[in-house]
Amino acid sequence: GHPGCGLQESIEMAEFVRDHMEHYPRQVQNFMPTPMTLSTCMYYTGRDPFSGKEVYVPRSEQERSWQRALLQYNQPANWPAVRDALQAAGRSDLIGNKPGCLAPPVNKGRKK
Repeated sequence: GHPGCGLQESIEMAEFVRDHMEHYPRQVQNFMPTPMTLSTCMYYTGRDPFSGKEVYVPRSEQERSWQRALLQYNQPANWPAVRDALQAAGRSDLIGNKPGCLAPPVNKGRKK
């Protein structure tokens, strides 16, 4: 949920973690504005303090939770949120059982 980071950037980060990390993050913290930081300035104003250009700021709890889930895509509890995020971003190609996918498809009532 950091200013300047949208859903596409979060998907890119999840792909980077998938492709380049030997270990997965066990903890992820949502961005919290703290006084006297440039990130907080961008969060509240929606602008880059140096250039004055607009900066995307994820404000909805849904998008922030999607971004968080994407960083921990390997945890089964996050798969529903990861699938929702990928579908919202038009990246359904990353849902499936093939190598490189970030979440398996929905298991629709398989009989045992």
